[in-house]
Amino acid sequence: MRTRLFLFQSLAIFSFLIACGPGTEKGAEEKSQAKLELPLELKLVRSEAWSERDSGFILTKGAEGLLEAPAWWTGNRPPAGEMVVLEVAYRDDLTQPVRAEVYSGMGSSSSYSELHRFGGLDDSAWKTARIPCPWDLTLLHFPSSTVRFRLISDSGDLELKSFRLVEPEADDEQRYNTQTREWVRQLQSARVRVEPEYYKLAQTPVLDNQWADSPLVPYQRNWTDLVLTISAPQAGETGFPVSVRMARNEYEPVQIGIYANGTDLSEVEVTVDPITGPNGAAVAASRVRVAEYSLIDSRISALKVEPFPQRLWPAHSFAVPAGRSHLVWIELHTAEKTAIPGKYSTSIRIRAKDLEEITVPLSLEILPYRLLTMDEANLKLGGCILGFVPEHDLAFQREYNHNMADPHILPELFKEGDSFGMDFRIMDECMAAALRQGFKTIYLFLGGNPNGFPQTMTLERNLAKVVFGLDDKGWRAMVMEKPDSVHPRLAPYLVEWTRRLGEHAKAQSWPSLILSPFDEPNKWAGTSTELGSLAFIKSHFIHTVQLLREGWPDVLIGTDMYTYTDAIVFLPYLDIYNTNSTHLNLNLPNEVRTAGKTFWEYTTVDVTPAFSRYTLGFYFGAHGSTGALLWAYNWGKRFDTLDDPNWLYAWYTPFEVIPTVCMEGVREGMDERRLLETLKRKAAEKNVDLSGFLGDLFQETEALREDLRFFVISTWPHARSGKTFTIEDLRKYEKRAGVMNTWHDRLVDKLLSLQ
Repeated sequence: MRTRLFLFQSLAIFSFLIACGPGTEKGAEEKSQAKLELPLELKLVRSEAWSERDSGFILTKGAEGLLEAPAWWTGNRPPAGEMVVLEVAYRDDLTQPVRAEVYSGMGSSSSYSELHRFGGLDDSAWKTARIPCPWDLTLLHFPSSTVRFRLISDSGDLELKSFRLVEPEADDEQRYNTQTREWVRQLQSARVRVEPEYYKLAQTPVLDNQWADSPLVPYQRNWTDLVLTISAPQAGETGFPVSVRMARNEYEPVQIGIYANGTDLSEVEVTVDPITGPNGAAVAASRVRVAEYSLIDSRISALKVEPFPQRLWPAHSFAVPAGRSHLVWIELHTAEKTAIPGKYSTSIRIRAKDLEEITVPLSLEILPYRLLTMDEANLKLGGCILGFVPEHDLAFQREYNHNMADPHILPELFKEGDSFGMDFRIMDECMAAALRQGFKTIYLFLGGNPNGFPQTMTLERNLAKVVFGLDDKGWRAMVMEKPDSVHPRLAPYLVEWTRRLGEHAKAQSWPSLILSPFDEPNKWAGTSTELGSLAFIKSHFIHTVQLLREGWPDVLIGTDMYTYTDAIVFLPYLDIYNTNSTHLNLNLPNEVRTAGKTFWEYTTVDVTPAFSRYTLGFYFGAHGSTGALLWAYNWGKRFDTLDDPNWLYAWYTPFEVIPTVCMEGVREGMDERRLLETLKRKAAEKNVDLSGFLGDLFQETEALREDLRFFVISTWPHARSGKTFTIEDLRKYEKRAGVMNTWHDRLVDKLLSLQ
């Protein structure tokens, strides 16, 4: 018998990603002691989902099969850093993978989070699935005091022989990553194939004598101009070294394409040598990621789908068919404690089966300044999330300039006498994790899109359900008696809820809360649903704000709105005015700030990095907005995003987080903001007037807005409005986005001139 703590291998690559993060509370590490003895057999939670036969157990198709074991820890979660593996022996008679989930509390007290998927080959073979489960996705199940897992098989009955918890193994992460990419490929290829016409759009390679006869050709390309499978080296792209300039506390991406010149390539691997100074000590770190080309709704009008470099997985070997390319992403990172200004060089090494190693140079210049941090620059960034996310996800987000969480999660309510009680257990756990990872602001949604009124008035509906015992039909009848305000019977309970929330948040030292009554109240004008006009939500929103302030006078209120005329009427009632429509009135930021309010902006995410870099960095920077919300961080169907709707730009695994190329653009966009704010701070110290310099720059950035807006619409099938997009359009706009490198260099050079 052994007890073993397994620290995530991939998180150890960068110390910033370990779950304890900055400002870790000692109590968070000491609150429980491991008493786990492995292997540990699990028991069925008996229900109609299960039946038995001689070979074992049967989980009925579509049913939720629960497995459990006594909790071995004290407190809400196992010890930080602990990993166990759910081992399941099963017969694969299925055409789709089985979902394996764990009770996590990330959404509510009854929520489960997906861990892995297994099976789906339908070969009738007995197999063993290994499902890693980390500490921060595991929550003590009440009232059973157990750890609970849930299995769901959508394509047939699942036959099981055994299920137990076992120790992790060194190759669990690699196995998990490989299996995940494979089940995504399996599901997508069963539904649709890439049309041959797509590959006819391939670029013609332009190779000089050095590379003309080489079966493997590496090339560098601006990272906002993504390497597709149909990309090929163009003039000047096979020239090296790769050259990068960066601050003493920054990330910079490098995109490398691997082109298979006339022959298939297999077992391709890319590594980067250490980046060291004269004394041999590391001055910067690197990490290699490899793109997964999953299928998305094609941006090219004539095609149904296209393979897109959507996710960036930790380095692994890969194959490249002849005449195609594969994207490799290199993250360079400088940390202030170890980064010494100067010029350095290292090598990128590329290997493939039966070929000699190719080495290309990489040059790095560390510049003599540091960027302001997000907090130092008074900037906030958060992505809208379903429920909450595990702590190692927060740690990863923090390195990508996120310092605010925007969850759709509320304290659990329960009946208490003639009123209600509030269970803060899960919220306390999530808020403590957020603080440990440097998230000092929580933008809390109390309701959703008013198009779904009244069902999307989440807090009001929950209170009515608990206090008055109303089901959805009863709630609808109640609210429609007087939809232009919070119902008189419900109003005092909303006030009381807010009072308790404020008192508890203060007592437990939660991050600062911003409450959003519901989304986009500007829809009071010009929006109709099955209820008719939504004009009544204008006064309903204002009444909600008044009740929230009655219960908690110091509460901060914000909301997100598009349009100008229909939105500005809410300015007197808000502390944070959050818009995506500054272009309708370029004086809006000044109007908001003159009223003594805080000006924020929000945007959506695109599949490409260019849009996020531009919007968060240069466009929002021109307006001076200090906060940014992104729709949305994880609002989707996990890894298979072929079917709409899916709004997400990263995926947690049990080991780390897998970013999209879009998330790289999000980070780089906020790095541009940090650079801009650093320049402003330095200019103020030196008494240098930047108005002319920035005025010229922002005039150029505004001119790019329509180009990139047209480009991003290509990724939204519902927004194309009859427009036609060709591969030439996409290439044109990705090249156009390269002007951001010029803007970046102008900011850097201006800052260097002030040092």
